[in-house]
This record gives sequence, structure tokens and C-alpha cells, in this order.
Amino acid sequence: MTSRPLYGGAITASLPPSFLDASDLRQVPDTQEVFLAPDSDLSLIVEVLELVKDDGSADDLEKAARFHFSSLAHDNSALSSTVSSVSVPSAAPRPSGPGQPVLLGPTVLRGQQTVSKFNKPESEADTVSIQLALWRVPARNADVTLCVNWPVRVGETGEERGDDEAKRVFDEAVRSFEVKDFGLFAGGDAE
Repeated sequence: MTSRPLYGGAITASLPPSFLDASDLRQVPDTQEVFLAPDSDLSLIVEVLELVKDDGSADDLEKAARFHFSSLAHDNSALSSTVSSVSVPSAAPRPSGPGQPVLLGPTVLRGQQTVSKFNKPESEADTVSIQLALWRVPARNADVTLCVNWPVRVGETGEERGDDEAKRVFDEAVRSFEVKDFGLFAGGDAE
């Protein structure tokens, strides 16, 4: 794993050195950093979002993680989605440094979505393992998600695949995730 600068170095996280930056291949929204494994369907996406407040999510990190997972299912036009576990940090919020905003998280959600890609019929939909981590910067009205996607069942062939590699990539990226420059987050109070 290699520490990679995200958003011009405002955030860093460790990723496999072979991962390709999707912005070298296609247009990626400014709010996202997208990386692709060169030899598989594994992808990792970091996204800076407005802090969600829907359905009690403003004060509940589990609800916020579930909201982001549901939003991802909607964006993926998922045929179904299920959450298998949510882990909320038990430690108190940690200050990120003198004069810096508090960073909450990560809250980790693991689940699956059934997604029909590339105009395949629903009968050939893939089952995709979704691992999502959520950090929150309340003073800047920002949520940051890190998501690893990995097809564990390929619909067309029915091939079943383990997700050990996806878990390893996700766990290391989450463990090493660090905000270096809170200026990345425009909203809220500048503490």
C-alpha cells in the first residue's frame, strides 16, 4: 500500500500502488476521487458531500451512513440493497489538531446491492459488496465517504467471488485516512 494524496493533498489514504486514478481515463466530478484496480472490477471512491440532515441523520452517524448507502443504491439504480452491519465509533470525537475542526468517525457500513450494469437484463444483475466509511466535519457542514465496490456474484455467469481483497483494501484505506487541510471543506464556520 502507498499513501496517495487526494484532493490535491488535502486528504491522504493508503491504496494499492497499482490502482489507477479514474480521472486519467474519464471525467470525474470535482467532489470525487475514483480509483480502479487494473486487473479486476474493484473500485474505491472518496466523495466530499454536504452533511446530511434527512430523517435524523444530522445527529446520528448510523442514520447518516445508511442515508449515504441508500443514496448510492439510488444512483446505481440498484434492484435491491441490504445493510449487513453498521459500526459506529465508540470513542469520543477527536480534534484534528490545534485550531482545527472536530472530525467524527469513521462509521463503517457493510452491505450489498444488486445492480444491472451495461444494459444487462435484470436476470443477469451483479451482486456488489459495498463497504462504506463515513467521516463527518460538523463545523464545516461536510460528510466524507470512502466506498469500496466489488462484485461478489457476477449475474451473467453466476460466478461467486470472495471479498477478502476488497476488505483488505477498504480496511487499510480507512485506517490510514487523514485530513491534512480542512480548507477543502467550504461550508460552515471556519474555526
